[in-house]
Amino acid sequence: MDFAASIATAETGGERSLAETSSLLIRHHKTGAARISIGLPTGGHMLHLAAATCLFNDLHTAAAQRGLRLGPVSVRADGGFDDTMTSSTGIQITVEICGEAAADELRTLVLETFEVSTVACILRRATSVEITDITARTTAPSGSA
Repeated sequence: MDFAASIATAETGGERSLAETSSLLIRHHKTGAARISIGLPTGGHMLHLAAATCLFNDLHTAAAQRGLRLGPVSVRADGGFDDTMTSSTGIQITVEICGEAAADELRTLVLETFEVSTVACILRRATSVEITDITARTTAPSGSA
C-alpha cells in the first residue's frame, strides 16, 4: 500500500521548524493545529488524505455534539491502485483516538461517525473503505490531578 495519507492532532506553540517534504503543520478549524502527512503529492495520496481529513473533522464534530472532550486523534487512510492506476484496490482506515470517555464509547464514536462521514460514503459507492484498526485510550478530565 503505497498511497498513505494521515492527519493527526498536533501541539501548538514551541519552537517552529521547517516541515518535512511529506509533512505539514497547519492551522485547523476544529483543533487549533493539525499535522498532515502524505508520501507524495499525487492524486492517490490526496484521495486518501481527503478520506482521513473528512473522518478527522467529523469525529471532532460528533464528539462535541455528544459533549465528549477529545485528546489527540490520528486518522490514517492507506490503499493502492491497480496496475493501470485507474481503479482503487480499496482504502483502509486506522484511527487512534484519546478522549475523556471509556474506550468502548470512543470506539462507538469512531464507528458511528465513519458510517456517515461524507467522503467515505461517496467512496464506498466505488470502492471498499473500512476501518482496519482502532486504538482508543481514556484520558483524565482536564484540571484533575
